[in-house]
Amino acid sequence: MTSPVDPSQLQLDLDHIRRRRIGQFILVMLATIVGLALVNALFAQPLAVGTLFFAVSALSLALFLLHKRYIDVAGILAALVMFFCIAQAMWTGHGLRSSVLLVYPAALFFVMIMIGKRAFYIAFVAMLIYMTALMTANLQGWRQGPENMTEVRWLLDYTILLTCVAFVIRVLTSDLLALLDSHHHRMHEVTRSKLAAEHLANHDNLTGLPNRRMAGYHFDELLRQSQEKKCQLAVIFVDIDNFKTVNDSWGHQCGDELLKHISENISRQLRRSDKLNRIAGDEFLLLLPDVADTKDLEPVLKKIAQAASVPMSFEDVTIIATISMGIALAPKHGSDFKTLFKQADLALYDAKAAGKNQFCFFNPAA
Repeated sequence: MTSPVDPSQLQLDLDHIRRRRIGQFILVMLATIVGLALVNALFAQPLAVGTLFFAVSALSLALFLLHKRYIDVAGILAALVMFFCIAQAMWTGHGLRSSVLLVYPAALFFVMIMIGKRAFYIAFVAMLIYMTALMTANLQGWRQGPENMTEVRWLLDYTILLTCVAFVIRVLTSDLLALLDSHHHRMHEVTRSKLAAEHLANHDNLTGLPNRRMAGYHFDELLRQSQEKKCQLAVIFVDIDNFKTVNDSWGHQCGDELLKHISENISRQLRRSDKLNRIAGDEFLLLLPDVADTKDLEPVLKKIAQAASVPMSFEDVTIIATISMGIALAPKHGSDFKTLFKQADLALYDAKAAGKNQFCFFNPAA
């Protein structure tokens, strides 16, 4: 039997893709900045080298945060480093005529895809503000660049072009993100439907308990765990005494309520490792692992019987039910589920024949 798929796995897969892409982006930036640092070192540009060293340190921190799975923080830090490097290159280089301005669209695309719409708009506005500040510095004489740009029309030209590029990026990436979101939603719905179908196939509709199919799966798991601890696994066939009389006297709705009442009461007495399954009708199969000795099992069985006999009120009727139980032990009586199931059923028959409302262990000699 295959294990159910966790719905959160889809989100984990998306986070894994984002983590990989941001990591690749950071590595490319690191390689680029290291190359630029070497070139500037050869041409004796200490300010540029110092700035690039700061960028390398910040990107290394981003990689560390990414390794610790702070994906959003790492992406934001990487984007800030990129914008800082672009701004520094424009300020010390050719300003608005600097070729590094061509990196702006790539930066916007990265921010939109990897961080989100809000960060995209913030980055775009920050770019326009910085370009305006750069032109103002030129006009006021605060900065003297080799481009000697003092005409405002250049700022208007670049603002229009950048706005156009940003619009195209926004539209294209929005369509892509919408498509991915729709795909993710559909996959999530498919996974939910699959899980619901698997649950219906493996559980009883009335009580919500695992069914006989799941009982075999639980048996294999619990037997392996019990054998590792050198203990036994108790396979207990449980049957409600005189259940047909309840259905005939007060109707099937009353019988259904009794089934739910008893299954809930028994479940409250069990450990997390114990498994209660509804086989059919008024028959249940209880699996109790880690049984060190048969004598330790008897108080547990009495406790379960007492829980099952708690009175139930249905309309104006109070019903006190009893149960009979047949027990087989693995590996004492065997290690095959079908064999032990049959042996527990035979032991249950003995309990019924002995007067009901009791339990019997399987007797190979009988």
